Amino acid sequence: MADIYIEAGVNKDLLAVTLESLITIHVYKLCNSKEITLNVVLSEKLNCDHKCLFQINLNEVQFKKCEEQPAIARFCKWPAVVAGTSVTAGLSSVCRLIIKLSRNQKALPLLGFREACLMACNEVSIWTKFCEVDMINTIKDYLTSPENYIKNDSFYVPIDVSRFENHMSEPVKIHNVYKMARLKNNNKLLSSTVPVDQLNISHKFAEGPHITLSDVLLFPCFKIFFKTLGNSFESLPLTSAWYQSVADELKEFQIDFSYPTFKTSLLDMNIVQFPIVKKSLYISDPKRYNPQSRMFTKQYNIEKVLHENKELCDAITSRETPFGVDIPFSWDDLPLDASPESGALPESRAVRKCQQLENLAKATVKVTSLKKIETIVDFCSGSGHLGILVATLLPNCHVILVENKERSLKRAQERISKMNLSNVSVVQSNLDYFNARFDLGLALHACGVATDLVIQACIRNKADFVCCPCCYGGIHNCHHLSYPRSERFRSSLEYKDYLIISHSADQTHEEENVKTAQGYLCMNLIDTDRSLYANECGYKMHLSKLFPSSCTPKNNLLVGLYNL
Repeated sequence: MADIYIEAGVNKDLLAVTLESLITIHVYKLCNSKEITLNVVLSEKLNCDHKCLFQINLNEVQFKKCEEQPAIARFCKWPAVVAGTSVTAGLSSVCRLIIKLSRNQKALPLLGFREACLMACNEVSIWTKFCEVDMINTIKDYLTSPENYIKNDSFYVPIDVSRFENHMSEPVKIHNVYKMARLKNNNKLLSSTVPVDQLNISHKFAEGPHITLSDVLLFPCFKIFFKTLGNSFESLPLTSAWYQSVADELKEFQIDFSYPTFKTSLLDMNIVQFPIVKKSLYISDPKRYNPQSRMFTKQYNIEKVLHENKELCDAITSRETPFGVDIPFSWDDLPLDASPESGALPESRAVRKCQQLENLAKATVKVTSLKKIETIVDFCSGSGHLGILVATLLPNCHVILVENKERSLKRAQERISKMNLSNVSVVQSNLDYFNARFDLGLALHACGVATDLVIQACIRNKADFVCCPCCYGGIHNCHHLSYPRSERFRSSLEYKDYLIISHSADQTHEEENVKTAQGYLCMNLIDTDRSLYANECGYKMHLSKLFPSSCTPKNNLLVGLYNL
């Protein structure tokens, strides 16, 4: 059994929901599963303050009014799905889980080949981000701020709508495109060297010839868009044809809903499209950070930046003794399943993993000896090695594993069940959707920006943190935060020079390599910047190395204690 949670307002016989909840209800109705319950929590703000709501007749869908929710349901932004001791958030992940849990044989094919449709999180997949973030935000802005799209009796098509029109003109990218082309063209000898755009396989649906979950998520957005346009969408022929194909496929599952309408009629306006970069949505956004296309690690650039910022190098406060070194620890005193050596890791890697975990576990226990800690979050937990170890060591603490990869969390859940751990909860979500309160945040090798997002989440909660950063070259400005982090570094170091240092920090090779010492210096610079930023936010910081330092090239340990 599983429970879906959404917030809604009720106005007479209508349910007022957000666009994300509308799409979730759509998928729920499509699956028609008795194993899943739709729980609606009434919210006054959705009747008053919310600017973009969609009205559904109460007879359209079965649901239960929910007065109380389990605590785990509040760990993430809604819509969310709770199944046992785990909760899933993020529109794509929620809809995928609803389909998988329903086992509806008509709905399961929507997950595509190997059930991989929209599996990648929006942080790494342009396509997932387009389906669950970009188009939804575009439609919300389109409905609430129409003046952004109307000028001089012309209607300017939203950029994301034009991106989709272009996407539909691109060659399909599916796993068995040549097999499909051979069957369609009745040509068993068709060579795989033939360009894809010459195979006569087109985008009938968003991901190729067959309907998938992507179409189900996008359809309500375009339904709203086309309804407001009336019949004036000749400039979007491919999107219009796609829309009709999806409407035909989902005819018996569609939900009637009403929504805000434009006060100004668009029927007599000119339709104008902005020029866009003509790239498939499967290919990375050209504006997205791409370190492989930039040469940050030329030696003369590194030496120049380090020489010009010698005073920052002098500010490094890294210590040799790791935080928590005095805490007693022995793997022999723990269940075998708490150790990576019980899994399928090669022996040498398992030994290094154990050393990494021991360092962070001892630091965590040390923090709990200094502060009152009840809830601990293992961010970017993967299959839960660190969180499960901490839960074993600290049975009176509640440990939350947060990870966006469902396969990794499946392995974690198997270990939690096998060890009969009752103090662990599992959250499939990225950091954008996670909003639980906690006292201590952990992160072992959270890549690039993720380490700073974890630290930022801890700062918001006034929570302590224990982090071992990774992938310094992945650092870049994003909509969440910018670099350098601290006031001292910002006043001395330009962003482009900061990137040179962060890329050089990844050059921690073998001990005898000539660039290794320089790489560790740059690692310490980046983590000193992080430490100084945390200092500015009220933290006492401890920067040191894991022991032994050979357990990983990325061996810095950052411990932040709030208001100690």
